[in-house]
Formats: sequence, structure tokens, C-alpha cells
Amino acid sequence: MRVRINGPFRVKDDAGTDVTPVGMKERALLALVLLSPGQRRTRVWLQDKLWSDRDAQQGSGSLRQALSNIRKALGPTGERLKADRTAIWLDPEVVLPSDEAGDLLDDIEVRDPEFSNWLRDQRQAAAQVAPDQSAGVALPNGRIRATVLLRHTDYDLSSRMTFLTRALSQRIAGDLLLFGDMDVLQSSAEADAAEHEQANVLVELETFGEGDAGFLMIRVTGLPSRRAVWSGRLSISASIPDLWDAPEATRLVNQTVRKVADLVAAAPHMAHQQTFHRAVRRVYEYDRDALAKADEMFASIQDGELRGPALAWRSFVRLTYALEFRDSTAEMVAEASAFADGALRTMPDHPVVLALTSQVRLKLEGDLEAAHYLALRAVEVGDQNPYALDALSQTMILQGQFAHANDLAQRARVAAQGMDNAFSWDMQACLTSLSLLQFDTAFLAARECHHKMPFYRPALRYLVALAYLTGVPQEAEHFAARLRRLEPDFTPQMLLQPDYPLETLRALGLVEKLRNVLS
Repeated sequence: MRVRINGPFRVKDDAGTDVTPVGMKERALLALVLLSPGQRRTRVWLQDKLWSDRDAQQGSGSLRQALSNIRKALGPTGERLKADRTAIWLDPEVVLPSDEAGDLLDDIEVRDPEFSNWLRDQRQAAAQVAPDQSAGVALPNGRIRATVLLRHTDYDLSSRMTFLTRALSQRIAGDLLLFGDMDVLQSSAEADAAEHEQANVLVELETFGEGDAGFLMIRVTGLPSRRAVWSGRLSISASIPDLWDAPEATRLVNQTVRKVADLVAAAPHMAHQQTFHRAVRRVYEYDRDALAKADEMFASIQDGELRGPALAWRSFVRLTYALEFRDSTAEMVAEASAFADGALRTMPDHPVVLALTSQVRLKLEGDLEAAHYLALRAVEVGDQNPYALDALSQTMILQGQFAHANDLAQRARVAAQGMDNAFSWDMQACLTSLSLLQFDTAFLAARECHHKMPFYRPALRYLVALAYLTGVPQEAEHFAARLRRLEPDFTPQMLLQPDYPLETLRALGLVEKLRNVLS
């Protein structure tokens, strides 16, 4: 099978015959699978991208029909398109071309907002230009360390406003340093040209305004091509809390960091960075095969500069198996603990390493004291890091400090604005709101989580429970139907089982209230 993804979407068999499916959604479905990590996606994810306006049964039927039509169009080549009850994938994977001209999937137009959003994000990512391999600092093993230059240009600002923009720049620089092989330089627009020449990526911050008000423009540019790949804007004031804590500012910082990290990882000499970022994203797909692949990817890079984070994430993968799939053996717990210990020995002051190992100590080992200490350390070294804030929130809620836990969860939720896995922090905000018996607030947070990640099971579980607890059984049935697409045997009575993953609901004594509603 040979495919063209830039310009008009086309598929040809090995003999050169055009076997492109005729239907628009059939072509879109095949493109979605081709451009997915590992060329594999869950059925639920694909349904939500192409039939988001239909109920579960209709969407499932439409997906089955489209899959059948694709196989007929592909002929014998269609044997590569595999499927089971939960996922669709290509085996063996199809090699995608890398030298085509034209816009990505230029002739595919599907009138579904979820597909439109996905295609927009894919086109933005495809527009990124990899940094030149000649730039950067050589490492002893022959690889090259990426260099990011943060360059400032200020126009007629007060000294206070200048300080605020420098502080925001420093926050971007600090977050970038958590990614491993990356040097971050900061300079003014009049910096020596030599600094510019050694950088892989240029981040330009331009501030305009008068006195204590203005706005900030940020551009991310790949070097040496000088092609801008992303830009953002933020209105600012002279209030430090407004600038530091506002969701808009946090979102801009996270988007800038993500674009720089993606640009750096796209370079051929930074394959380990690309592997790391892809692996983290797979963890948050909450699929068994995706978790196994993520663990394999982390293992492949754990002997380099990313050893600490890679080991911490391998530990967290095992925690995810235990929580999501109730798959927790003594051997798995021992592996998770060993990886967490190794991560801490390698990077004892890395906020994400501390936060992830805190969760493993808490949820797999049951050691609240050690988990709380690690979470406190994580926040101490990264007080704006959402992983750190989330870890501390989880230990606080188990100590009965519900208001403090909720405050931390809300701060983490803001700090995660613009991140790919931001939905995870919506879920923690739901749980801490629930601890304060703020059912409506908890319900809204779980809804937001579900909106961002439709096949995230914890959100659906709590949406079902909260709908029953707040007296809207029709909504409970709606979310239960969605959950059955992921857990075919699910019934509302399962919410009452002692081993069903609703720990917070049980800890708060709300299961008995739910039992009365369901009886």
C-alpha cells in the first residue's frame, strides 16, 4: 500500500492501481488511522471524530459500515486493515511519504467539528520545520543538545511592566529546562549574532504598551529556516498575581513550551526527545496496547539523559494499569517501586519525577507519609507545575484537608491549560470539589474532562454516579451508555462494588447514598 497524504489524499496498491475509497468519511477514517500513533486508534475515538453528533449505537453502526466500504475499495490490500471490538489498526504499518508538496489531506472535508479540530491541529504540526542538525552543542556520545534562544523586545514600557514580561519569559525558560537535552539562552534584541547562530529554535517576545498596560506577542521560529511555526498574544497588566495566575497567561506559556518541545523533538538528531513525548501522549490514551507501547518507548531511552523522567513514567505506567484495568500483581508493584527508586536517585529535584513517584508511593504502596513528602518537594521545586500540584492535592485529600486539596487542584487545572493531557487535571478538580460536597461543581469539572477526552473512563464513571446523586437519572443513563462503549459489561450496580475504581466516592461515604438511589 502506498499513500499520498499531502495534497489530494490517494491510496494505491503495490501494482500502482488507485484504490482510494470513494466516500468522504471512508477516506477520512483511513486517514485518521494512518496518521495515528502506531497507526492504531480505538473505535470510540474514531466515532467521536467522524460521528460526534450521533448516539453510541448509530456511531458504531456507521463506523462498521465505513470500515466494510474501505476494505472493499482496497481489495486484497485491505487485509492490512485490522479491527477488533475496541480498536482499528494497520498491520504492517504503512510508510508515510516525507517529501510531498501541498496541504495535508487537501481534498478531505468532513462536516464534523471534532474532525475539523483534529485536522487543524495536524496541519499546524505538519507546518513545523525541524531545526538544522548543524546547530546546537555536541554531546560526548555524538548527539546534539538543542539550544533555544528567548529574545526580548520591549517598547516604551514602565520598569514594572518590563519586570513582569521578564518574569513570564523566565517561567517559559524554567518549563523548557524540564525537557532534558535543551539549553535555554535569554537575551535582548541587540544580542550578539553569535548567540543567534548557535540556536535551534528562536522564541521572540515583543511587548507593546504604555505605562503599566500593554500586550505581549510571542513567536516560535525554527532555525535556520526562519519560518515561524506558531504565534500567540496576551493582554497584560501591572498586577503580578493577574499575570502569574491567570489561565490565559498559563495557557500561553504551556502552548509556547509545547511548540518549542515539538519543534526540537522533530529534528532527526533529537529522536530520543520525540520518543519521550510520543510515549507520554500514549500513556493518556488509556488503552492497554498504547500503555504497553509507551512502556517500550520509555525503556528504549532510559539509559540516556532522560533516564530520570523515563523511569518515573515507567513506574506511572504500572500505576495506570492498576487503576484503569485493575491489573495489579505483586511483581508489577515491585517493578513500579524499583523504577520510582531509580528515577529519584537519578533526578531527585525534578518536579515531574517527584510528582509521579509520589503517586506510586500513595496508590500502589499505600505509603501516605512518603507520598506527601515527595509531593511537598515537587511543589517546592516547581510551584507552577501541574503534576506537582496534583500530587500534593491527592495527599491532602486523604489527610482530610479538603479545602486545601481543592485549592491545589484548581491551581493545577489552571497550570495545565493548553497541555495535551489537561483533561487529567479536570478530573482531580472534580474529586476535590466532591470532597467538599460541591456536587454541581464536581459535575461540571467531570463534564469538561469528558468533553476534552471522550473515552476517559474515570470521567464517565463519576458522571454516571454524580447524575444519580443529583437526581438526573436520564443523564446518568446517557453517560452509562457511553461508558458501555468502553466497558461493555457495565451496569449502574457496578458502581456499588468495593473493587470498582471509585475510591473517592467510597472514601467520602457516598456509595451508601448512591445505593439508596439505585435500590
